[in-house]
Amino acid sequence: MRNKAKFIEDFEKVAKPEIVKEVDPVQDAAHTMNHTGDSAYILKKDLTTSGKDETFNFEVKKREKTDDSSEEIDDYFYIGKGE
Repeated sequence: MRNKAKFIEDFEKVAKPEIVKEVDPVQDAAHTMNHTGDSAYILKKDLTTSGKDETFNFEVKKREKTDDSSEEIDDYFYIGKGE
């Protein structure tokens, strides 16, 4: 995942404190999006301080593999929080 520092910052602004302590947002978002095939991660309303679903938008782009720059892989690039 790219731009993960901004994603974590945005996640922590809206997630309940107990969720921030218990969940690795990067792993959870990547796992969820890989499973659903979607490029948006939705934190459900019962886990947010706002009491509403919070959406985080990503774009899937190709990037060079870290250990082999001759190959490319898909990676999630955080775009920003949805409204």
